[in-house]
Amino acid sequence: MRCLTVLAAAAALLVLAVGGGSEAQRPPIKIGVVLPFTGVIAVNGQETSKGIELYFGKIELLKEDDEAKPDVGLTKTRKLVERDKVDMLVGPVHSGVALAIRDYVNGQGIPLIIPVAFTRDMTAPAKASPWIFRVVETSDQGNYPMGTWVLKKTPYRKMVIMASDFVAGRHSVEAFTAAFKAGGGEIVKEIYAPLNTADFAPYMAQISGVAADAVYAWFAGADSIRFVKAYKEYGLSGKLPLLAYNTLVDDVLLPTLGDAALGVISVGHYSAALDTPESKAFVREYEAKHNSWPTRYVELGYVSAQLIGAAVESLKGEVGDRAALRDAIRNAAPKVQPPRGPIKFDRYQQVITDVYVMKVERHGNRLVNAIVDRIPSVSQEDTWKWWNK
Repeated sequence: MRCLTVLAAAAALLVLAVGGGSEAQRPPIKIGVVLPFTGVIAVNGQETSKGIELYFGKIELLKEDDEAKPDVGLTKTRKLVERDKVDMLVGPVHSGVALAIRDYVNGQGIPLIIPVAFTRDMTAPAKASPWIFRVVETSDQGNYPMGTWVLKKTPYRKMVIMASDFVAGRHSVEAFTAAFKAGGGEIVKEIYAPLNTADFAPYMAQISGVAADAVYAWFAGADSIRFVKAYKEYGLSGKLPLLAYNTLVDDVLLPTLGDAALGVISVGHYSAALDTPESKAFVREYEAKHNSWPTRYVELGYVSAQLIGAAVESLKGEVGDRAALRDAIRNAAPKVQPPRGPIKFDRYQQVITDVYVMKVERHGNRLVNAIVDRIPSVSQEDTWKWWNK
């Protein structure tokens, strides 16, 4: 599945060979990775890193822990660019970190591929940068179509909203709400919990007695585990069906969530249960190395690496011209074969991608996000009209 051969790796340096006799004199290509390796969403960063490493093989990248903190993320990005002299960047996970480093990356004129941070603002006209590419769907691209899908494919007309009280959570449920209400649905209650909430009991109590058909939620990382388990413990899963953005029941969380996750319906760009040749090959390769299925974050890291590989190959390893590297990344999108299916970039370097509706089911001894439906070729411009007027 790789389009480049990795010849050698020095500590924290990526060396790609693309043919010819001048590689020995060519300086190594450096990729800086800014992800959260500690904190409440550390697992998201670790999984994304695994995807990058899976594509490039046994390579040590220049990794920095942004701790999911905007100020730390900016400091680490500066270090990678100014001290380590990286040729390009991959990251981050946290939307606040992405917004914090945006102006610096744009001012430096260095390519950045965002694998996970999905705030709608990052690639909207006011913030879009020709140097920044994003391979994850925006907070609109998954959640807005899901609002329409729920009205068309389920009997639910009255919903409770529950989400983490920060930019990713807020933007996600706002997009769902906009589509759901536009189609005639009603939001009967909104409940927001701080990031890294230790006890969800007070929030579960707020749902008691609410006249609703279902709940739509956005949580991630450790918060997802605590939320889903509390939802089951308080007997809500048998009363109010739980729908969500896929971070709530990501594949990496399912073994920990166990039966509490069964029946949860979510939306997102990828599930390892996707039955296509590209996805099956990706799953086999990852499972052989890690003895588990790849998560959505692994796929996002992998696609980021695919773009880099194809871009560097097209430039025959000559990445000194940053503008040429930027253009090569943009042009690489239709050439790669992501596990999720074909992608392309819009005029703001935001990915246009299929998104999938999934349901947690037990297949043998494994819980999976089984594919229920596909929403094809969703673009941010099709889904931002409720706010970008």
